[in-house]
Amino acid sequence: MTTLKNSVLTLLSLLLLMLPLAGKAAASGTELTPSIQAAFDLTAAVADSSSRSQLNSQYSELSVLSAQYNSREEQIRKLHESNAQSLLTVKEKIKNIDQDTVARLTAAAASTKARYQPLFDQYSALNKRISLLRGMRDKSLNSVLRAQSDAMKILVQMARQDIRDQEARLKAAKEARAKKIAAARKTLAGIDSPQTSIKSQKSVISSLNKRLSADWSDFKSAIRKQNPSLTSLSLNSLLSGHRQIAASKQRIIELEQKIAGVITAASKQIT
Repeated sequence: MTTLKNSVLTLLSLLLLMLPLAGKAAASGTELTPSIQAAFDLTAAVADSSSRSQLNSQYSELSVLSAQYNSREEQIRKLHESNAQSLLTVKEKIKNIDQDTVARLTAAAASTKARYQPLFDQYSALNKRISLLRGMRDKSLNSVLRAQSDAMKILVQMARQDIRDQEARLKAAKEARAKKIAAARKTLAGIDSPQTSIKSQKSVISSLNKRLSADWSDFKSAIRKQNPSLTSLSLNSLLSGHRQIAASKQRIIELEQKIAGVITAASKQIT
């Protein structure tokens, strides 16, 4: 009778494991579906009371960690997408730092030069005329032309000083802009280290996921065989992998939050 009962339980376990997974598959690859739950319950039922208690405790923790796996994955995704968008925004802001001021002063300098150019042309033409007449004996004409040149020279000097002042303001604005951009980019470079650390943590998670896949297969095989001892061993391995992944994901969350802080600091420098 006991043999028949065990055979029925084994058959039921196999049928439950062959049922299609309910709902969306978990990213962790260890979704505890109703069929898995039923097969595990059958395995726990054949264990002694002490082993059954341990198995239920292990399974309960695995359920929590499996759910946590996906929730943290979603949290990481949202943080990363937010940081990516914020980074694009702050980079655009950095590129536009004082751009309007520099453009305005550039236009003002060009306009000032253009405004004074007729004066410079007249002054140059007058001096050329004086030079051509230098060998002639018409002292009266030379005197008049030189007087005009001297008077115009003062205007030319004032014009050139005005241009120099405009160019000095433009140069100062460009230098100030360059310093602000350099400072903001230096702050923003603070994301490089956490980004590198995130890649490292993702590599660790990738390796652990491969191990979880193998452990999950061992777990399903153990409950298919209704072997409490093997089930407990495979659960231990699954729990260890999940705990390590949870720690790495928490570290990634903290690193993404650090990146967000750096981006915010860089943005505040610009405003």
